[in-house]
Amino acid sequence: MKRLRINFIGSLMVLAVLFTAGLSSCNSDKISQESYYTFTGDMLGEYLAKYPDEYSEFTKLLDTTKVMGLLDAYGEYTCFAPTNEAMRNFYNSMGRSSIEEFPYDSIVKIVYDHIINGYVVTTDDFVEGRLSQKSMSDRYFSVSYGSFSSGDLTIRVNTSSPILEPNIEVHNGVIHKIGEVLRPSEKLIIEAIADDPKFTMFYNALIQTKLYEKMMLVEDEDYNPSLGEYKFQQNNGNDEIFPPHRKYGYTALMESDSTFIANGLTSLDAIKAYAKEVYDKVYPEDAGITDITDPKNSFNRFIAYHLINKNLSKTKFVEDYFNTGHQIKSYDMYEYIEMMAPHTLLEARTNVSTNEYTLLNTLNDDPSTAVRIVETNYDNDALNGVYHEIDKILTYNFDVASMLSSKRLRMDVASFFPEIANNNMRAPGKIIPYIIPYNYLDRLEFSEGTILSYLNADGRYEDYQGDELFSRECLYDFTITTPSVPAGTYEVRFSWQPTAWRGAAQLYFDGIPCGIPLDLSLDANDPAIGHEVPGSVPSDPYGYENDKLMRNRGYMKGAASYSAVDHVWYPAANARASVKSARKILGIYTFPEPSEHTFHVKAARAGQFMMDFLEFVPVEVLEYEGID
Repeated sequence: MKRLRINFIGSLMVLAVLFTAGLSSCNSDKISQESYYTFTGDMLGEYLAKYPDEYSEFTKLLDTTKVMGLLDAYGEYTCFAPTNEAMRNFYNSMGRSSIEEFPYDSIVKIVYDHIINGYVVTTDDFVEGRLSQKSMSDRYFSVSYGSFSSGDLTIRVNTSSPILEPNIEVHNGVIHKIGEVLRPSEKLIIEAIADDPKFTMFYNALIQTKLYEKMMLVEDEDYNPSLGEYKFQQNNGNDEIFPPHRKYGYTALMESDSTFIANGLTSLDAIKAYAKEVYDKVYPEDAGITDITDPKNSFNRFIAYHLINKNLSKTKFVEDYFNTGHQIKSYDMYEYIEMMAPHTLLEARTNVSTNEYTLLNTLNDDPSTAVRIVETNYDNDALNGVYHEIDKILTYNFDVASMLSSKRLRMDVASFFPEIANNNMRAPGKIIPYIIPYNYLDRLEFSEGTILSYLNADGRYEDYQGDELFSRECLYDFTITTPSVPAGTYEVRFSWQPTAWRGAAQLYFDGIPCGIPLDLSLDANDPAIGHEVPGSVPSDPYGYENDKLMRNRGYMKGAASYSAVDHVWYPAANARASVKSARKILGIYTFPEPSEHTFHVKAARAGQFMMDFLEFVPVEVLEYEGID
């Protein structure tokens, strides 16, 4: 897959940089062991202080801000350390001659912009584009590679800062020596787009429709967590913490001016005419709306369908979830993303057969129909979001609407909540269980006494994408509002992992009880559910007859497309073969129009609760749905 290829290329580039810096050995093991890392027993701060000819200016900042003490303590740190020359060039660019001429809070920000606390990130962990791990100033680092064709193999951070020496390994982390001070953009996403000459038509459209006004928030200043306060401890030994911030975020998928022109759209008037032609077919009842600031106007819909109220790096459309290790790589993964255009979804999927991620709105399983993010222009960072160039005109046309309403929509529970994306809680890497504070997630309401957590991807869980919504042993009572689902008649399902510690819950969909309370503690092989492991019954080697019997009871096996990574608690090869995974059929529902829905859960017996995903399956798909 592409991410593996990028990592491989990145490693080659690092080796090439080291080779061109003077390595003469042809022994790959010797290169890896003796030159790829600088091994030292020093703490990170001690190492920097030992080389004043290289780092004295940066260590002066560390001493001034008292961060040096942190870097001399046990923990895990990654530091992008600018050289003295880089620091002096920075002073000159700011019209100053030394760090003493900067205000203290500016110095703190400079230091925080260069350090990752809690993670050791080597170049082996790099992907081209944004890293998942953020700086102490809560900003993303962006990585770009040179090319063999140009002869420039340098790895750069935040577009322009070259890594001069990578992977200097110290006792409590790693240092990357860099040639330019990092200065993350302080522009709002609309300001960043305004300054990019490739997107003048799209920028003007954002201004004319006033959609830019919906992309101005940065952070909820009223959110005041007890930072660093540890509350409960999971059975797996991981402490739960409050999210440190409640940030907002936005993503823009944009055609460049040249792409518009190549498609005959040479002006905003031409784009407006095109949008009217497309959207009047999908929404004929709104064809007469001429006010382009009205969300139901065709031009407004066209532009809004390019905008997302989540801060999504390219890998966070679907790639990172596909690569948690849970997905069985012979199956494709699909992610459904709600757009700012009213009641619309975007499909992001992998395509195993073409070795690609992030195909957008693929029609008839034909990769040539997909919209793609341009490989040379993505993860353009802003203070409150990111923008990507796309290679085709993106619309919610009749074919896209039909595609989305005629296939199974499997929605991971994390995909319901923009806050989880905007606060980097769904990031791969360390297992961090987050306590969900009251009113933190706009689409989640819960009663006093309900304790809910978001558990990000853990290799021991037999979860789709590895993550879950979890409630401790309490009398929970909460309601989730889903993203908008296209009109149609659907079978709706709920997926969970039965264990002995679960309680029982009354489930409601759109306020209607879904049968009697569900006993969440029953293994799927309990007679009430009736799971038989495929292959265990000679007369039913694939388990298809057992599938029918389970459906008659209102249940389904887990899907064959994912499994636990570390089979500590869940030894089965995949969720379909596991008695610790199950889906409950909530019922058949008809949605007369595209709309959001509510999933309400109320404890009927105290105990744990967990939720993996919901599925919306058009009834016409049931006969040929498959086991994935």
